[in-house]
Amino acid sequence: MNDRKTYIMKRLTEHYEYLQKKGYTVVCLMLQGSQNYGLDEYSDEYQSDIDSKAIVLPDFRDIVYEKPAVSAVEILENGEHIDVKDIRVMFEMFEKQNLSYIELLYTDFRIINPHYADLISPIFMFRSDIAALNRNQFLRCILGMSGNKVKALCHPYPNLMDKINKYGFDGKQLSHCARLYELTMKVIKGLPLEECYPCVQFHDICMNYKKQLAADGSRYLTQEEAIELCAKYFDLTDALVRSNLLPHDEVNTDTIKWMDEIKYNVLRRKFMEDICNEEIKFR
Repeated sequence: MNDRKTYIMKRLTEHYEYLQKKGYTVVCLMLQGSQNYGLDEYSDEYQSDIDSKAIVLPDFRDIVYEKPAVSAVEILENGEHIDVKDIRVMFEMFEKQNLSYIELLYTDFRIINPHYADLISPIFMFRSDIAALNRNQFLRCILGMSGNKVKALCHPYPNLMDKINKYGFDGKQLSHCARLYELTMKVIKGLPLEECYPCVQFHDICMNYKKQLAADGSRYLTQEEAIELCAKYFDLTDALVRSNLLPHDEVNTDTIKWMDEIKYNVLRRKFMEDICNEEIKFR
């Protein structure tokens, strides 16, 4: 692809506009997935999806009538996914050190609503503080995600039935297991997280795994080989995580309070405008 960045941002803009048309108040929309690891490809043989996650705001009326916080997935006609999260839910994911959400803070591709940019931008400026909120939990989340990939390797999800029937497994899950092992090694070495997410050492191997190929790309893997490899990468990750956990969780409560203040200020601005608009409407 000649201009990868332009293509990705064009798709993200369409995601952003789609949510606006659906009536969401979007604070920020961020790219998720293979592009953030440098494992995307756009060829006749393989096309990486452009998927995203979005922070949205409730209306003041939603709070008064105790509507549940939004946590939903919007699926576009082309199959791309937008994971939509109320700011309260999204910040809870950050606090829980959920790996796929911390990733969002490190992507090079995002769209911020200018109306909230002054309030929400600090989460990207001080992302390392959020990512270091609870090191033990962050490592456990890596291991948990790796375990989920092992379970998903041969699972017959409806959208993967063709692949499962043909190869017996989904190579994307194997690729994730290898990538997560590399990520764990980098995190434990103490590298900055922006250097940890991109897959470098296992890049070519992971790209082959995604296509159900052996590490060197010379042939297709059997189901048995894929299961064995997936288990191997999980065991390696498990050993690293368990041997590097601190005796006790160390939680930075100051960072949690700081995040709560950002959330409060964003919602305060939104609710004040909602109330003002209601008063104007009924005059």
